[in-house]
Amino acid sequence: MEVSTHFGGSSATFELKHAILLYEDAGRAVAATTHKIANYHGRPTITAGQPITVSALEQLIQSLGKSSGATFLPTEILSLGIERMVWWCPAGRRRIWFKPNGRFDKNQSPEQAAETKALLKLNGQFVQWPAFLFVASHGLSAFAMARSERPKPDTHLLKAPCWNLNDGGMCAGNIELPSVSPDNLAGFENAFFNSSFTHNSQGGKLTTHPGGHTGLWTELAARKTAPDTSYWRKHLLRTNHTVQSVIKNHHE
Repeated sequence: MEVSTHFGGSSATFELKHAILLYEDAGRAVAATTHKIANYHGRPTITAGQPITVSALEQLIQSLGKSSGATFLPTEILSLGIERMVWWCPAGRRRIWFKPNGRFDKNQSPEQAAETKALLKLNGQFVQWPAFLFVASHGLSAFAMARSERPKPDTHLLKAPCWNLNDGGMCAGNIELPSVSPDNLAGFENAFFNSSFTHNSQGGKLTTHPGGHTGLWTELAARKTAPDTSYWRKHLLRTNHTVQSVIKNHHE
């Protein structure tokens, strides 16, 4: 049966061929079936269906102009789906960049002015970063990890001690993120590590370090050797997320 409708702002004539039915339990999709459409007396009718298969999904993706072809996966990749990717990044010594929003505010309190001065002094310096877990989808999320090794599904994630993050989700500002692809891991990591942190978008504690956020990064700039696992566990806050829960449920 031909149907005249609008998709993506353009008008065209399409032939109704298949239907996909989703079955839910308490609002959560638990099964799907695919059905051919028959024309009975001029009316489209859904015929008996079959459980949807991976092959059927691949055909649907390809027909929608997406690619599901095989590709090389770097060892850092933990999960890869349609427009969603999770990977880990080892600890290392990298530069950190700050551009505090209040740097030109003459009405800052003495404490705020001191913090701004300290952060501007840190701007561009090399610091010791913890290992990270990244999630790329419609945006970029970042979590810290105590161990600099490929995590397991039950590995608990730590709050990244960074500004511009809210429950891990990065406020990218005017940074243009690359497309979600295993080829673009470096692009996403550059967007994170080379961005200028401007403000604490969470408003709460980012670390248990006695010197707070600024004290932690000042110490990490002074260190020439990488902190061990116990250091990160002592100074970074534990989240309610595990690697598995982030893969399944976290959205940016």
